[in-house]
Amino acid sequence: MSGTGDWSSVPSRSSGHVDDATDGLEARRTPATSASSGPDGRVHGRPAPQYGEYAPDGWVNPVLVEQERREQDDRSRALREQAAAAAVRDRRGGPAAPPTRGGAPADPSARTAPLASRFGASPLDLVLTVGLLVIGLWSVFESFAVGTVASTVRSVVEQQYTDLADPAALSSAAVVRAVVLVVAFVLVAWWSLRRLRSRRWTFWVPLVGGVVGSFLGMVPVLVVVFQDPQVQAYLQRMASGG
Repeated sequence: MSGTGDWSSVPSRSSGHVDDATDGLEARRTPATSASSGPDGRVHGRPAPQYGEYAPDGWVNPVLVEQERREQDDRSRALREQAAAAAVRDRRGGPAAPPTRGGAPADPSARTAPLASRFGASPLDLVLTVGLLVIGLWSVFESFAVGTVASTVRSVVEQQYTDLADPAALSSAAVVRAVVLVVAFVLVAWWSLRRLRSRRWTFWVPLVGGVVGSFLGMVPVLVVVFQDPQVQAYLQRMASGG
C-alpha cells in the first residue's frame, strides 16, 4: 500500500519519562517483576515516609494525645481515691480499706455496712450503757440514806434470826457501804466512758460493775452482823442442833 493509508509511514513513538528535579531519580512505579523494585512495588527514588514524618507544621499525633489524656485521667482518679480514703480514715478514727481502681472499697461489706455510732459499738450499746449507769447512780444515792439502810438490815436480821446486841454498829457499816458504792460507781463510769469514746461494746461494764460493787458494799454490813455476840450465839446454837 502507498499514500496516506500506508501504516509504514507512521512515525515511531518512544516511551518518555519525567525526571525528578530534586535528586535526579525517576519517580515512577517499577513493575513487581523488576529486580530493582521491592515486594510492595513502592515508588523508587525517595524512601517511603514514616507515619507523620512529613507532616505539616502544627500537626499533632492523635495517638499520643489520647495516651496523654488517659494518663492524666488515671492520675486524677488516683488522687481522688486517696483523698476519699483519707477522709474516711479521719472520720472513723482508724485505717480505712484501700479503694479499688473503680473507687469502690476492697471489702464489699464496707459499702453496705451501716455507719457506726459516734459513741459505743452501736446506738443500742450506747442506750443500754447509759441506762445501766443511771440505775447505778440511783443505787448510790439510795446508799446515802445511812439510817434507812441500817434500819432495814436490822429488821431483816431480827425477824429471821435473832436480836442484835449492838444495832448502832450497823450505821457505821452503812456509811462504809456508801463510800464503797461511790468509789465503785466512779470507776465503772470512767471505764464505760472510755470504751464508749473508742466505740467498743460497753453495756456489760455497768452490769459487771454493779454486781461487784453490790458485793463489796455488803461486806462491811455482813462483818458487823456476824461479829455481833447475839448472832454468834445464835449460829452456835444452830450448829449444835439446839
